[in-house]
Amino acid sequence: MNKTIKIVVGIIVLILAVWGISSLFATKGPETKPTVKIGVTLPLAGDVAMLGQNSKQALLLAQEQLPKNTKYNYEFVFEDDQFKPTIGASTANKLISIDNVSALFSFGSPVGNVVSPIAEKAKVPHINFFASDMNVANGDYNFVNYTPPYKDSEVFIKELNKRGIKTVAFFGQQDNPGVGAIITAFEKDIKNTDIKVLYNQKFNTGTRDFRTLIATVKNLNPDIYILEASSPELETLTKQLREAGIKTPVTTMEAFEFSPELSLFEGMWYVNAADPQKWFVDLFTKKYPNDTPKFGAANGYDSLNLIVKAVEEAGNGKTVPTRVDIKDALSKIKGFDGALGNNLSIDENGVVVSGAVVREIKDGKPVTIGQ
Repeated sequence: MNKTIKIVVGIIVLILAVWGISSLFATKGPETKPTVKIGVTLPLAGDVAMLGQNSKQALLLAQEQLPKNTKYNYEFVFEDDQFKPTIGASTANKLISIDNVSALFSFGSPVGNVVSPIAEKAKVPHINFFASDMNVANGDYNFVNYTPPYKDSEVFIKELNKRGIKTVAFFGQQDNPGVGAIITAFEKDIKNTDIKVLYNQKFNTGTRDFRTLIATVKNLNPDIYILEASSPELETLTKQLREAGIKTPVTTMEAFEFSPELSLFEGMWYVNAADPQKWFVDLFTKKYPNDTPKFGAANGYDSLNLIVKAVEEAGNGKTVPTRVDIKDALSKIKGFDGALGNNLSIDENGVVVSGAVVREIKDGKPVTIGQ
């Protein structure tokens, strides 16, 4: 009888021990990493939606490629600003105040210029990865990851000289801050050359009839027309030049790849922001077989990795670092290897400086032909 009682007691003790161990593991479970939220305002609809959607793909690819051993999880909150500053201001405020993001991304100079003061006031680290207007980087919390206009202008004028171009006619969309910054750099640099500007005409966003302006310039017979405009003004101007019987080549700094109608510029050369590295192009096209990386895609990819690098260095892995700490760590990054090249750094103005290249539209696609 005593032996039976001992056996029963032993079984009960064993069951309780197993239950206790199981409960211990069930309660503890795997440790969960804190999540860092990054707000992204992009043109996901509207005239340049193809660029916004392309950048979104690049950001998601960068997120997917992050190392598994990071201290934090990284989560995007996307908003659509349609490339309109008024909407961009609303999306930025929503991401900061309601979603409580730790960092903010924006796209392009028009939206970047309204997001920057909002981010500065709220003390939120903000990277714009498609702004030609370097004023977007003004303040302690604002950064630009894009080719500066002086780089575009330098390569552009070198190419004009290389091709023996002596006279140009210029059309510029003056109220677009990014385009305006490129125009300013070009007008400054062209003064130091023998190239003559026969015609320099500015116009505003929304202009649809260029025929009077074209009639004025038609008989000047420039060697080339320089068109600095975003879509749809770019396409409208180009079509009306051709309708007027002008067969003179057209060129640009950056604008052609804004257009969903690249066939309009078949055979035309132009200057564009730096090419991404081959490994990034291969990675992108493998993930998205029906697409290629466009304007800002590689910059977006690198921007996520810059923020991740800053957060990982600023944080202890237990709590999300403050926005101030992330900003401070971001400002100190030097020698960063990314999709746009190796040994990239954030300069004293908050700009990640990358170069420019010469491209040509061949068979409806951009092809790099020089630097």
